[in-house]
Amino acid sequence: MTRILVTGGAGFIGSHVVEALTSAGHEVRVLDALLPCVHPGGIPPFSGDPGFDFVHGDVGTYRTDVSYDAVIGRHILIHTPDPRVVVGLAHSLLTPGGVAVFQEYDFSVVHRPFAEAPLYERLLEVFRAFFAKAGHGNIGTRLFQLLIEAGFRPPECRVEYPMDGGADSPFYEWVAESFRSILPRAAALGLVGGDEVAGIDSLARRLKEETISHGGCVPGPAMVGCFARKR
Repeated sequence: MTRILVTGGAGFIGSHVVEALTSAGHEVRVLDALLPCVHPGGIPPFSGDPGFDFVHGDVGTYRTDVSYDAVIGRHILIHTPDPRVVVGLAHSLLTPGGVAVFQEYDFSVVHRPFAEAPLYERLLEVFRAFFAKAGHGNIGTRLFQLLIEAGFRPPECRVEYPMDGGADSPFYEWVAESFRSILPRAAALGLVGGDEVAGIDSLARRLKEETISHGGCVPGPAMVGCFARKR
């Protein structure tokens, strides 16, 4: 049986990864700090699921005598004080030949929408400024070097991003809720105005109206995925 550690596994995407892994018969441990901006309700109800083990903790300080065949992290490093520590920890937790898998945004690489979409471009401007100050805005492109420095074999990496439009797209809600999650801290940093805070509940609707009024589409930020094996 393959033993897998999923960091940030309590999130929307992470929980689906966990479900797929446990359904395939793997032994899974979920490690999540449950940041209030992502999990305002605290510990999620699936934490008692007998199909996997759940640990509430910070990946940067996690310690265990257990070794893993794979360590998975999605949108973890962008929030950590020192990504090198986390990648190094992943390396130390793996068995020889084990694989580390990371997927991270890179807000320094943004494909502009067509036709022009001032509201959406304003949101991307805030995201870029926020993660430049409060996180690691270019962490996706840094993944290759971080994995090499930690002692992994040369990683394989891909970059992609979603691009969507039309009246039925879920994209507007996704962008708006992502913006909501950083809004309090962005406001504290002076990156947004009072009108932007007050208008958060109508943001998804306004994004949708802006996009479909021009028959255009909006791209998401670049997302870099890398995996590498321990020597």
